[in-house]
Amino acid sequence: MADISRCVQYGVWANCPNSCDFCLLKSKKFYNKSQQIFWLNNIIENVKVLDWKNEFSGGISLLGGELYYIKDHDVQNKFIELVDTTIEYILNVTDDPVCRYSTVTNGLYQPNFLYRVVDKLYNESGISKVDVNFSFDFKYRFKNDNSRKLCLKNINDFAERYQYKVGIQMILTQYVIDMWKSGSFDVNKWLETYAPNSNLSFLYPHKIMTGKQLFDFNFKRKDLLEFVRYLKSDCPSVYRAFVHSTLNSERFKLTGLISREKDDKLVDVEQKPKLADGKEIKASCGHSVLYRCYTDCNNCMLCDLQMIDGELY
Repeated sequence: MADISRCVQYGVWANCPNSCDFCLLKSKKFYNKSQQIFWLNNIIENVKVLDWKNEFSGGISLLGGELYYIKDHDVQNKFIELVDTTIEYILNVTDDPVCRYSTVTNGLYQPNFLYRVVDKLYNESGISKVDVNFSFDFKYRFKNDNSRKLCLKNINDFAERYQYKVGIQMILTQYVIDMWKSGSFDVNKWLETYAPNSNLSFLYPHKIMTGKQLFDFNFKRKDLLEFVRYLKSDCPSVYRAFVHSTLNSERFKLTGLISREKDDKLVDVEQKPKLADGKEIKASCGHSVLYRCYTDCNNCMLCDLQMIDGELY
């Protein structure tokens, strides 16, 4: 396999205005204002010492919690400083065509600050360097229909504002597959109806950290393979996005600033990113144990995808 670009992913904070049933955060400790600024400063300093031109030319990924609903002006300004640092040290340095400022948001807020961030990126590096994804779900994310509609509104408003194919990330659950099997969900028709200027990417299910039992979250092997074959036949761009997202999970995104002292005082800002959160633990097949996500067997989902489509790419 040829060398691939690497991206550094930072979990900025756990703060979030929503409470998804399938939340994957190991810690639900919310930072106060001083802690938010403290960690933004540390990420800024870590960005400055990494080799973005060669070693991590795939760019930066910023995750929460939720990052763009913050209203405190000091925290917002410090976040903008991180964006400025990203532009200077990453986006305007690397020649790698896959380099992006990547981020995921739930869209459950008025998007003024999100626009402030993306306007700066757009003006100084171009929209081609921006990878904004909204999270969506049919069952476990939204507490009511108004929340779902707000998210869709923000998706479509964002696409129109920047004339941009915005990303929608949806966890591929058994519930989603059952909707497709019953005829109540067709990928192409759903996109045409609700998010016509968007790209949909399914994500394989992760370990739930809320302690809740969601019986139609992880999928059955036979159902998953049938759905994947449907995607390959009828929705090739969505199929490719699912394959690439799944494949890149264990090889593309490394975690930055993973070692954090409990007192929030001592941080090694020169620490190198590394695979984490189970990505680094390999099963007997050689793939991450995270791909053992079927509910009815212990097979590797990535091995199954390779069975359908060779060695992938």
